[in-house]
Amino acid sequence: MIDFLRYSLMSNYETLLVLLVTAIACSIIGVFLVLRSLSMLADAISHSILLGIVLAYFIVKDITSVYLVFGAALFGIVTVFSIESLSKTKLVKNDDAVGIIFPMFFALAVILITKYARNVHLDVDVVLMGEVIMAPLNTMNFFGFEIPKSLFQMSVMGLINLAFIIIFFKELKLTTFDGEFAKIAGFSDLILFYSLMTLTSFTTVVAFEAVGAILVISFLITPAASAYLISKNLKTMIIISVLYSIINSVLGFVFAMYYNLSMSGMTATIAGITFLLTFLFNRNGLLMKIFTQKRKHKEFKKDTFLMHVGNHELETNSKEELGLSTIDQHLSWKKEEIEKYSQILISEKKIRIEDGIYKLTEKGRILYISLLKDYGL
Repeated sequence: MIDFLRYSLMSNYETLLVLLVTAIACSIIGVFLVLRSLSMLADAISHSILLGIVLAYFIVKDITSVYLVFGAALFGIVTVFSIESLSKTKLVKNDDAVGIIFPMFFALAVILITKYARNVHLDVDVVLMGEVIMAPLNTMNFFGFEIPKSLFQMSVMGLINLAFIIIFFKELKLTTFDGEFAKIAGFSDLILFYSLMTLTSFTTVVAFEAVGAILVISFLITPAASAYLISKNLKTMIIISVLYSIINSVLGFVFAMYYNLSMSGMTATIAGITFLLTFLFNRNGLLMKIFTQKRKHKEFKKDTFLMHVGNHELETNSKEELGLSTIDQHLSWKKEEIEKYSQILISEKKIRIEDGIYKLTEKGRILYISLLKDYGL
């Protein structure tokens, strides 16, 4: 019983490590996919590599062969090249090209699996969803230690992604943010583009077994998209993206274990939730924009009320313009609005009521003069 519990704990620990390493490796490269507006292209790769796996299997006849990884990655590049070639004809937009190419490749792969590979371990459900909890069952010997094969593969892939970004950071930054200047300076964006797509393809293939074709796109894009909402600095964005991937993985693991759900699916769901929360509540988020807009609207109303009082206070018809019962007709406001903003300005000691009309206080007159200058009046 103790041995079983020990094995169970170790298995869960290894599962979490695989999930973390996969998410981190994807989030590092995902930053540049988001910044270069290549999210849909990454989605296309994550689906179409299945056809590369199937075709490679038909050639080598071995589901465990390393050639399946290279075949799938190569087909990811073929997908990118096909989409780019189709969009360059100017007859089809890039997004439309993505929508044409990858469903065709993915559907063809599913047809080939169901028709010719029924007795092979290429289950369509596992291909789509993945199952990271099974990763500890497929192990390899690493300097005398038995570790999950996925953990080793994703660790290597993560290090390659990190090395690529470190080595070509300046070039990636330049071609990402100022492609025209990069061309003038002699940097080949085409080489960097296909290098990035090659890494994306290999990362997707290696992550394929753990998280599946559909969910890998969440690991690639969502943490980076969340980070982009918080910071536009490239280095900071990469760090934040990694932090999001860690948080998503840990929470996804905990909730999946507690509710006995798909671990990769739960992690992707948590990633969507953390993105939504960031979208709503960060300093540049939707709720903050709504709050800021309402505050500006409130300030504009207050300024309008105060300027109306200042403009007509000394006129002979001030009782008509500023009277408690008549001011709403001249401002064209509802009585509720008059009551609301007059009470606010009175509480701020900017206006007062005297002889049945609104008048400026000394503080209100100073603000009135300032507003005239601000509005160029």
